[in-house]
Amino acid sequence: MSTEAAGIAFDTGKTSMTQKALDLKHIARVILPGVAACIASVLPASTQLDQPFVRSQDYFRDVISLSETLGKAHSIRVLCNGRNDQYWRSYMLRLLELEAPYGGGLRSSMVNGFNAGFSSGQSEHRACSNEAVAAEKTYAETGQALANQLAAANIPTDR
Repeated sequence: MSTEAAGIAFDTGKTSMTQKALDLKHIARVILPGVAACIASVLPASTQLDQPFVRSQDYFRDVISLSETLGKAHSIRVLCNGRNDQYWRSYMLRLLELEAPYGGGLRSSMVNGFNAGFSSGQSEHRACSNEAVAAEKTYAETGQALANQLAAANIPTDR
């Protein structure tokens, strides 16, 4: 059984909308600060103390995968909270600002990845349900792992 509010279908199964809102707040309070810290720690090449910085194919794969993951998470936030919820999109904008501040192939690939992830998320989750909320949490964890991986592989350590 589902009900419709503001044009968005909500599953009215066993979990109340209050519980779903609490789950989203938990994601925002507990998981997301780690994702934000990891994204912020992946610095652009220009800040690497005048050392040339060559990005590997792994870097390109991972940063585009992170963009796709943010797009998927964004699609669920929009589905459950409406178009005004730009939480994940703001992380994507910050990632673009740090990693691809100017136009070019990397920026285009990241934007295309985010948009592809958003479309994929929309087709996978048509209603705000327990499954969709759980998927957003999984995307947040995946995004955090990717951000950690990017930071570990691309930020020089002091030795």
